[in-house]
Amino acid sequence: MKKKFQFPGVLLSLFLVVTMFTWHGCTDDLLDTQNADLITPDQHYNSIEDLQNAIGGAVITLQDKLPHLILLDGLRSDIMDVTYNADPLLVSINHHDFATGNAFTDPADLYKVIININDVLENLNKIEDPDFDEIVFKPQIVGALIGMRGWVYLNLARLYGEVTYIEGSLTSLADGVDLPVLSSDAIIDTIINQVTPYIHNSETTSYVEIRVDYYINNKALLGELYLEKNDYANAALYLKLACESYLNQPRVYKVDNTYKDNAWSTIFLNSDSQFPENIGVIPYSSRNQQNNPLANWMGFDLDYMVKPSQMLVDSFMSQQRTIGNDPGDLWRGFGVTFNGTLVAVNDTTMVLTEPYITKYAVDQNDPKSSDIIYSRATDLHLLLAEAYNRMGDPDSEELALLLLNAGINSINPKPTGFTRWSTNLGVRGRVSLKAREVPEELTGLERIEFIEDLILAERAMELAFEGKRWNDLVRVANRRGDPAYLADKVAAKFEGTAHFNTVRNKLLDQNNWYLPY
Repeated sequence: MKKKFQFPGVLLSLFLVVTMFTWHGCTDDLLDTQNADLITPDQHYNSIEDLQNAIGGAVITLQDKLPHLILLDGLRSDIMDVTYNADPLLVSINHHDFATGNAFTDPADLYKVIININDVLENLNKIEDPDFDEIVFKPQIVGALIGMRGWVYLNLARLYGEVTYIEGSLTSLADGVDLPVLSSDAIIDTIINQVTPYIHNSETTSYVEIRVDYYINNKALLGELYLEKNDYANAALYLKLACESYLNQPRVYKVDNTYKDNAWSTIFLNSDSQFPENIGVIPYSSRNQQNNPLANWMGFDLDYMVKPSQMLVDSFMSQQRTIGNDPGDLWRGFGVTFNGTLVAVNDTTMVLTEPYITKYAVDQNDPKSSDIIYSRATDLHLLLAEAYNRMGDPDSEELALLLLNAGINSINPKPTGFTRWSTNLGVRGRVSLKAREVPEELTGLERIEFIEDLILAERAMELAFEGKRWNDLVRVANRRGDPAYLADKVAAKFEGTAHFNTVRNKLLDQNNWYLPY
């Protein structure tokens, strides 16, 4: 542990911006700054209403930061490239050149979330509202706050390789105080220790799980943390619990026929109301002057600055369907995740030119209100498949391939512990794509890594432009001890240019996988 970060005294004068919303339901005025209250650190929290305000306000800066994280992920990885219109800052990110002053790499908005959550935790004991049941509600609210703070710390660790650990709120931090800096491994262990006491078994009948809107699912968070540690048994345990934790009801976060085939795109239309697929969503509203800039950056504007990489386009266009003979991912690919102009090369071959991203413009009438999903059911299912596959036994491999392909619904009897998964269609099965097959002659680690590659390729398509790809590549490259795994995939964007060797050589050094701190 090092001490090298000084907390600027100027931040002590900041106000915590808070907004109205409920724990269980969404409101049209969520994060509406026109209706927002301002709570200064010296004001007391007197009621549940004050608490609701503070919980909403704690994450408001994610509206500004998540669009940056989406572009950082896409441009640093192999699924996104720049256009001729790109801002020089985006070009430098694409080339893995990071200088000071790049707003896209500034961590301030993420640290504001941590400080705001710390403020709420410090003031929670002041609530004297008779409707606030400290036995039932308080532990779950504290757990939600600690989990969301942990999710932010995890993202900071993934971005920078280390984090400044802040224990207090604005009012409790002395001007110029030195704060500890923790490594990625240290902060992951810290988050696990903090979140685990607030995890409840989904089969505990006396426990009613409170879902705090727009906050992370703690079981999902623990699953991701253990996967980062290569602790596959615990990763699988918590990811499965997360998939089964929809308000402690018999229904689960499923990959079923709710969003099958042409309904898949509706996941991204009013995303904060699309349950049981979407878990963590930050909403935007052009009506309330809270515009999501992604649509314009990606293609809704004629001067769009980023586009899908050729690798990603080819992946979608080459998929084999279970219905019909034409190739292509009909429900997730062309016209949904991306678009462009199809040009005939000959009687049988079409080439896509001038591609652009459409995932954040599903509602063509109001693309600036497109929400950003940072956690959803399919993400968890594919992470669960990754964990099962790495466990290395035949039963776990079968589960991994079922989740990837045709789903639990495709076999009888159901695997032990999966009776509630009878409607699961599998990630590829939900969009009517043929199952991925594994050559029988592959064995041992070679077989595991082959299946792992299939899972990551599926994540690249299913979760394209949702901020997942770079972390996936780093996680697997670290696991395999093979920097070339990541370097080769990213450098492929620059094949035939002078940037190919420059980028590849840079990424062969793992120190260059993290942003300047």
